[in-house]
Amino acid sequence: MSSPNTMASREVYPFSGGELVLYKSNKLQKLYIELTNRCNFSCRMCFRNNFSAEFGSMPDRVLDALLQQIGALPQLKAALIGGIGEPLLHPRLREVIKALKQHGTVVDVQTNGVLLDDELIDFLLQQEIDRIITSYECGAVGHVQATGLKDTISKVAERRRTHRGGNSRANHPRITLEWILTADTLDRLSSEAREMVELGVNEFILSNLLPMEESMASDSLIFSRHTGRQNRVAWKNQGDILEPFIDALRYRAKVQRPEFHLRTERRCSFVDNNAAVIRHDGEVAPCYRLLHESREYYQGRWRAVVPHTFGNIADSAVSEIWNSRDYLWFRHQVGNKLYPSCPDCELREGCDYIADTTADCYANSPSCADCLWDRQILICP
Repeated sequence: MSSPNTMASREVYPFSGGELVLYKSNKLQKLYIELTNRCNFSCRMCFRNNFSAEFGSMPDRVLDALLQQIGALPQLKAALIGGIGEPLLHPRLREVIKALKQHGTVVDVQTNGVLLDDELIDFLLQQEIDRIITSYECGAVGHVQATGLKDTISKVAERRRTHRGGNSRANHPRITLEWILTADTLDRLSSEAREMVELGVNEFILSNLLPMEESMASDSLIFSRHTGRQNRVAWKNQGDILEPFIDALRYRAKVQRPEFHLRTERRCSFVDNNAAVIRHDGEVAPCYRLLHESREYYQGRWRAVVPHTFGNIADSAVSEIWNSRDYLWFRHQVGNKLYPSCPDCELREGCDYIADTTADCYANSPSCADCLWDRQILICP
């Protein structure tokens, strides 16, 4: 007979005519922390443009709970301070960074770079931040401060060299660029990349544009009969369109690149990396996509994104939320690909399930069946 302690450490689910047992664990290894979803920019390609709820920042009650709980996560290895907003706007950013570094956590900070002044750069260097991630979209749907960002990157790299005793090969923290690929910037990738490496960039994360309005569909490089992309490039081998970019950076920088059409493999980086996302109000979500109420435009139609969370860290410990019955099942379902594939389903045109993310035809709720991140078409840091 199982002991009470054993029973408390597992959940039993009805499954395929029998029972499935999932065991609780302390394997929460990465936190994505959204201190705010406010931003000092208003880029056309940003998901914030389609948010339905009001913008906000993490209140003291939630942030205090976060600081108290960090030390109780024995396997926490990494944290990314970012979310769908500009974290440098939060007045208690430094407290969070200090707490994470004191815990021995690898810490990345995601920012548009505008607020990275000398004092803040020096603070990040002193705290041994591991990666500074900033976004660079020089096209019509992206940022409007390309020149300013280059100056900031150069400044970070110079102060990094000074902090490391003048060693030009000391690339800590790494400087990472997120780059949204669009039709009008494709021809500039190689030349811009070479310049960025010369300035001090160590890594590139390339992702596709998910249109926030119908007029942006023609800017996207995602293969779809609704975008007209078939006729723009030789889609027999979509990777070829990035070869000049890859060649320009060979042996000089790390590159993470997306797919451009649907492939068989599906992989959720949040589930695979044992990660959870803490929203600015303390709600714990499984990923960025299900963090906020929004909508997406893909394959010629709109899809409502309904947020899905499993608890709030101001009310329960994040470790308890991680091991809650519903969250355990969600990770099992996603990790084992127990959901349909909506984007290439032959019944898609007449299906109502794809109108939003609340459910799918396998009775999952929420549904990840039409997620473009798990197809590696869209990339998260």
